[in-house]
Amino acid sequence: MDYHLSLFLFPLASDPMDLGTKEAIMLRPHDEKQNDTLETRRLILRSPEQRDASSIQMLIANWEVAKMLGRVPYPYPDNAASEWVSRLEKAVAMGQGATFVLTEKARPLEGAMGCISVHRHEDGSWELGYWLGEPFWGQGYMGEAAPALVRHAFEELGLDRIVAGHFIGNAGSARVLLRCGFEYTGEERRWCEARGHEVDCLKMELSFEKWAAYNRPQAAE
Repeated sequence: MDYHLSLFLFPLASDPMDLGTKEAIMLRPHDEKQNDTLETRRLILRSPEQRDASSIQMLIANWEVAKMLGRVPYPYPDNAASEWVSRLEKAVAMGQGATFVLTEKARPLEGAMGCISVHRHEDGSWELGYWLGEPFWGQGYMGEAAPALVRHAFEELGLDRIVAGHFIGNAGSARVLLRCGFEYTGEERRWCEARGHEVDCLKMELSFEKWAAYNRPQAAE
C-alpha cells in the first residue's frame, strides 16, 4: 500500500464507517468548518452523498479492505452503504464528526475512492480513520488525503491531539501514519468485525505541537 490513512489503500483498524453511531460525539456546535471541501494535488475530499453509495458499496465489500477495518462486516450487506450515508447525513446535521470521501479531480463524477474521518470517542479522544478501495492502492492517494485531513483537524477544528492505529501486518497504514508524524504509544487488542475476533493493534498519536513544529516552518517559506 501507499501513503494512506488506512482508508484508501490499506485500511486502518479504526474506520470512518463508525460515524453516525453512538460512539461519535458532537463537534463544537459553533464550528461551521467541519464540512469544508478539502483539495490536494489530485484529490477533492468532500462530504459523502447518496450518489457515492454504489461506489462505496462495491469497494468496501472486499475482504482485503474489510479485514483491516474494525467495524465493517464481511460479507458487506446489500444497501449498507446507502444506509450509512443516510445516518451520516443526519449526524453531520447534528454537528457530529467530520467525514470525507476521496474523489479524483480528473474524474469527479466517477464516485468515491474511499473514506477518511476524524471522530471523537466518549473518553474525549479524537481518532483518525480511513479506508481506500483496492483499485486505488499503490498510487499515493492516501499520502495526499491523510495529511490534508490532519491539517484540517488541527488548524480548522482546533484539535490538540489525534490518535490512530493499525492492525499488525498492515505495513501500508503504518507508513501513512508515520509520514503524517504519528508516533507509537502502545499495543492493544481490537475487535475486527470482518474477521470475527480480536486482532493485535498498534496505537499511535500525534500532538498539535509536534505537527506544528514540522509543518509551520514549511508553510512560512
